[in-house]
Amino acid sequence: MIPSTPSDAVAQWWRNARPDLDTAPMDLFGRLRRLQVLAELEAGTVLAGAQLTSSELDVLVTLRHADQPMIARGIAALRGCSRAAMSNILNKLEKRRLVVREPNPADRRAALVRVSDEGARLVDEIFPRRLAMESDLLSQLSGEEQQKIIESLDLLLHAMLRRSPLATDSETT
Repeated sequence: MIPSTPSDAVAQWWRNARPDLDTAPMDLFGRLRRLQVLAELEAGTVLAGAQLTSSELDVLVTLRHADQPMIARGIAALRGCSRAAMSNILNKLEKRRLVVREPNPADRRAALVRVSDEGARLVDEIFPRRLAMESDLLSQLSGEEQQKIIESLDLLLHAMLRRSPLATDSETT
């Protein structure tokens, strides 16, 4: 039997209090939230020494592999977060000298952001350790089980992207 999650208990509370509510979505989204929390806890052990969050590492990875400097709005759209959140992340990374902001000759209002040499070095050091941690977490599942989960999550992702303002044209077709 698959163990219950905290969302199972919350769903039961709602079923008891309000039997008219359909709590079925909690079965899926509660598990997704729980997986995210557990993954972040695991990632924290890898990132703690570098004093990075997962979001900060994701931004550094994005910039590390960008063909050219990017504007914050473009990074936010790619990462699926708000401009305000991206500005906060970039400010922290800039203070640590992991990214560099440069004037944008095409638009003075939007600086160009690139990963610094130190930021690239840190990504090259930390990201393989994060991948190894994720691989270890998935080692409990067979390749076939992993593929089934990927396919199911892709179905949900595609359905949600059809409604999302964050979706790119290639994601909704």
